[in-house]
Amino acid sequence: MKKFFPLHGILGISLLILSEIFHFKKIEPFYSWFYCFAWWSYILTMDAIIYRLKGNSLILSRTREFFLMVPWSVFIWLIFEAANLSLENWYYINLPNSIVERWLGYAVAYGTVLPGIFETTELLESIVVFKESKIKKTIFSREGHQVLILLGVLCLASSVLIPKYFFSLIWVGFIFLLEPFNYQFGGRSLLKDLEEGNPRKIYLLLTAGLICGLLWEFWNFWSLSKWIYTVPFFEELKGFEMPTLGFLGFSPFAIQVYVMYNFISLFRFGRSWEDSTYRLHLEKKTRLVTKILTAIFLISFYILIFRSIDLKTVDSYEVRLRDAYWIETQYRKELPRVGIATLDDLILKTRDKKERDELALRLLIPKERLIHWVEKAQLVQLKGLGAENLLILERVGIHSISALASEDPEKLYERIEQVFQGRPVLKRAMIRIWVNEAKKLAQS
Repeated sequence: MKKFFPLHGILGISLLILSEIFHFKKIEPFYSWFYCFAWWSYILTMDAIIYRLKGNSLILSRTREFFLMVPWSVFIWLIFEAANLSLENWYYINLPNSIVERWLGYAVAYGTVLPGIFETTELLESIVVFKESKIKKTIFSREGHQVLILLGVLCLASSVLIPKYFFSLIWVGFIFLLEPFNYQFGGRSLLKDLEEGNPRKIYLLLTAGLICGLLWEFWNFWSLSKWIYTVPFFEELKGFEMPTLGFLGFSPFAIQVYVMYNFISLFRFGRSWEDSTYRLHLEKKTRLVTKILTAIFLISFYILIFRSIDLKTVDSYEVRLRDAYWIETQYRKELPRVGIATLDDLILKTRDKKERDELALRLLIPKERLIHWVEKAQLVQLKGLGAENLLILERVGIHSISALASEDPEKLYERIEQVFQGRPVLKRAMIRIWVNEAKKLAQS
C-alpha cells in the first residue's frame, strides 16, 4: 500500500515558511518566538517524511512516547543549564519581560532537543545511511565498565569545578558515566553494539548531532531572543554565534542525550522511543504513585533551574519603547502617534537625514536630541546589550556605539570595577563581545 504524506508534515513545512517570512517582517509572535516555531516545524516535517518512507513514525505510531519525551527533553537540557551556572559558557539576550512568557519559552524550546535529535537520527536510518557499517568487535570487561564510570565522574566533576580548562568535558561525561549501567541492566546499549561490531547507531547519532547543531546555530543566529557564547579561548573565529571548534561538540552531545534517555528508560522497564524498544514489557505498568512523584520532581526541578537561569544566565530582556528611559516620558507616548512603535522603528525611520529632520520637526525637538535617542537605541540593541547594562556603561561615559568601539575591553572592565567599587556587575567576556561587535559596526 502506498504510504501517504501526513497532514502534520504539510503543517510543518507551511509553518516553517510562514515563520521565516513573518520573522523578517518582524511580525509577532514569530519575531520573538522564531526559534521555537522553526524547530517545531522541523520536527513535524521530519516525522512526516519518516512516515512517508517507512509507514511508521514517532508522532503517528509512537504518539505516547513522543509526548512523554518532551518533558524529559526539558529535564535533560536543564541539567546542562544547571552546569552552565558554573561553566558560564553561554548567556541569553532579548528574552521576554513577562516571566510567564519567558518560562513558557524555556519549556517549548528545551522540549525540542530530544525530538529534534531522535527524529533526525531516525530519518538517516530510514534512508539506509551507514547500513553496511562494520568494525572489529570490542569487548569491555566489568573492570572496563568501572573505568568508564570513573572517567565519567571525572569528566563531569572537572568540567564544573575547573570550567576554564575542562568545560568541554560536560558534553561527553554522561556517556561514560551512564552507558555501563545501560549495558549491565539490560537497556538499549551502545556498548553492546560495539561488542557486536555494529557502529551504525553511533554513526547515525554523530551525524544527526552535527545536522541539529548546524540548525540550532543557524536559527539561533537570526532569532531576537537568543544565546551568545563566552567560551574561553575561542571567541574570535565563529560560525553564526558558535565558536567554530564548538561545532565538534554537537556530535558527542547527540550520543550523550541518547544514552541519558536510555538510562531513564531503565526505570520504565526498558521501553523507549525506538521501534525495537517501544513495545517492550507492555504487561508491566508504572505505579500511579511513581508517576505522581516523578511529575512533582520534574516540575520542582523546572522551577528551580528556570529561576536560576533568570538570575544568572539571562543577561538582557527585550527593550520596548516604554523601557527607553533616555527618551522623556512625554515623547515615549508621542512616538507611536507618529508611526514609531518600537526602537527598531526609531532606528529605521531616522537613517536618512531628511527623515530625521522631518521627525524632529513633527516632535518639536532639536535634531541633536533625536540623534541622541537614536544612538542610545542602537547601543542598547548591540548584541542584546539591554537597558540595565546600558545604565552601567553610561556610568563610565559610554553613550554610543562609536564610543564603545574606541575602548579597550580590559581597561573598560577595570574602569567599571573602580566605579562600582569592585562589585562584579559585568563579565569580562561580555564586555569583549560588545566592544568587538561595536568595532565591526564602526568599520562597516
